[in-house]
Amino acid sequence: MAAAALAMLAATATANAAVPHRAEVNVQFSAYGPSQLDVLPGTSVVWSNVSARTHTVTAYDGSFDSGHLEPGRRFAVTFTRPGSFQYHCTIHPSIAGEIDVRRVTLDTLPTAAVPLGSIVDFSGVTADAGRPIRIERRVSDASFTTVARTIAAPRGTWHVDVRALTTGDYRAVSGADASETRRLLVGLRTVHIHATRGGVSVEVTPSAPYAPILVEVYRRNRFGWWPVAHRRLDYVSAAEIRVARPARVRIVLVDRDGWTPLATSRPVTLGRR
Repeated sequence: MAAAALAMLAATATANAAVPHRAEVNVQFSAYGPSQLDVLPGTSVVWSNVSARTHTVTAYDGSFDSGHLEPGRRFAVTFTRPGSFQYHCTIHPSIAGEIDVRRVTLDTLPTAAVPLGSIVDFSGVTADAGRPIRIERRVSDASFTTVARTIAAPRGTWHVDVRALTTGDYRAVSGADASETRRLLVGLRTVHIHATRGGVSVEVTPSAPYAPILVEVYRRNRFGWWPVAHRRLDYVSAAEIRVARPARVRIVLVDRDGWTPLATSRPVTLGRR
């Protein structure tokens, strides 16, 4: 039956275990939503087909399969061991998802850069209620440093305030178990822009040699700012950028993905020659 629960492994309850959890995924017309979930062992994930098409929820490793899940039907799997479980729709192979099972999770962090020195609420849940939680920031490819500590509540939830001092990758740790790593963006730089004969000159302070930037122009017919070029600063954190006139231009310092904004310059209007 499509609505039947599949138990992947028998779970043994412990005295300090968090309460059971349940998570929902919508099977949409052309995607799972959300396509990725972080859950604790013992969590029941329920997929609901909210589209007008028939889909499947099928693990690549064969550990679970809903069969044909018709519109309005549901399917559930209880995940009892840590691991990464990737799945897809066999009818529409481009539709794929992933369930990551960990004994401690870290909730999403702000997607936009937060002001330097501001307080950010880190939160999550752990399978080991009442145990200490450490928040760690990556300092090298294989090394982390602790930046905050807290204790998980009796139900396994935890919260702790972290002062935003630098952009970095963060994780929550409970004993030998670690959460997924999430990136926190901290706006500690300023983008300076000046009009030149050929376009604009840019400088970023404090220094950010070779950092990626986006050149954006205001498009009245599109009601907003649109990226027109990707560039990199030079070794002294500056750049000269050619821009066709007339134009209203701004420069966005972006994160390593090339898109996430860290700081934005004031706009500059370049008139006709």
